[in-house]
Amino acid sequence: MVADTWPGSRAAPGVAEAWQQAVQAPWGLLEVDPRPSEAQLRTLWQQIAAWKGEKAPLLVVPGSLADPIGPGQTWADLAHAWGFDVLLTLPQEAALSQGAAFAALLHQAKAHCLGWVLLESESASSPEEEPALIWQLQAHLGIPVVGRKTAAGQIFWRAEMLDLLSARPSSRLGAPLA
Repeated sequence: MVADTWPGSRAAPGVAEAWQQAVQAPWGLLEVDPRPSEAQLRTLWQQIAAWKGEKAPLLVVPGSLADPIGPGQTWADLAHAWGFDVLLTLPQEAALSQGAAFAALLHQAKAHCLGWVLLESESASSPEEEPALIWQLQAHLGIPVVGRKTAAGQIFWRAEMLDLLSARPSSRLGAPLA
C-alpha cells in the first residue's frame, strides 16, 4: 500500500509507479475511491484474491493514510487487516512532526511501515541536512527513509534500503504471492 501523509500532496501515485520499476515484481496496481463503500472494498478484495499467485497488489490510497474509510476505521486499519505493508510519502519540511504523528497512527493500527519517501519542496533544505534527517527519522520513529522525491518529480531510492527490503520475504505492499 502506498499512501500520502499530507492531504492534497498526491505523491502516492508517482511513488507507486516508481516502486514498480525499482522493485521488479508482477504488480497489480489498484486505485480506490477516497471514501469506498463496503461493496467497493469487497470488490477490491475479490480482485486481490483473483490475482493470488500472479500479481502482488499495489494499492494506491487517495488522500492520506489517516483518512476515514468507515466508522472508526482508517486506511491504516485496513492495511493491518489486509496484511499490507505501507510505504508513506512525507513532506521534508515537516518530516519529524508529521512523521511522529503517522508513526503513532501506524502503531495504533498495528500496521507495518516499510519506510518513508521524503518529498522535497522548492524551498528544500540543503543536501547536507538530508543525512541528519534520515538518521533522525530512523532513530526517533523507527521507520527508515527508503527514498526521496525531488521538487522536479524525480524519485531516488536508497539502494541499501531496496536491497534490505527485497531480502526480507515478508516485505510486501499487498498480499503475498503464493
